Amino acid sequence: MRVLLAGGPTSVHSRIGQLIESAPDIQIVAAVESGVEGVRLAHDLRPDVVLIYAHSEGTDGIEIARKIVGSGELPDAQAVMLAESAADDSVLGALKSGVRGFLEREAKPEALVEAIRAVARGEAHLSPAATRCVLDKMFPFALSGPGDDIDQLWSELTPREREVVSLAALGLDNKEISSRLIVSHFTVKTHINRAMAKLNVRSRAQLVAEVHRSGLVRARIGE
Repeated sequence: MRVLLAGGPTSVHSRIGQLIESAPDIQIVAAVESGVEGVRLAHDLRPDVVLIYAHSEGTDGIEIARKIVGSGELPDAQAVMLAESAADDSVLGALKSGVRGFLEREAKPEALVEAIRAVARGEAHLSPAATRCVLDKMFPFALSGPGDDIDQLWSELTPREREVVSLAALGLDNKEISSRLIVSHFTVKTHINRAMAKLNVRSRAQLVAEVHRSGLVRARIGE
């Protein structure tokens, strides 16, 4: 897939290039510091994914995203935003502008590559911190207690699978879940994959959405 780096200093571009150069399916077609130039190149080069730095020269990263993926003029393009931190205004503003992926600037190489691939497939990919930001802002969630309706909806999942997907819905990544439950990273991944198969969802984002829709994780009333 073809990736455009829009906005951000040359040092960031260099680091990103080094992070994803080992991925044979990803090609960086251009890298520019100027947000305005990034918008122009997105229209000229028609990349599959635009990696946008939140603090871009001359133009705010959210505005860049809005002009590239939020305008409807490039229906096949997707965007991932890199930011210094997962602050409320950055995350929610990015998502509203059409961005499907959000990571912190210091994200691990595998996380960056995974995000690019995920949004290219039309899926969402948020860092654990960004996920928690969205959930905390929109719904202050807590694990629900047992209930007949929930038990009926989630009867195909084992108690451990319910526990794992509930923690995933609260924004924890696999490493954090494995630490919380004192199980291996592989075990967490297995539970997630089995839950996805049982619930017939294709991505972790869809799984999290189902958890919230079902009421397995619910909002605290009055908070």
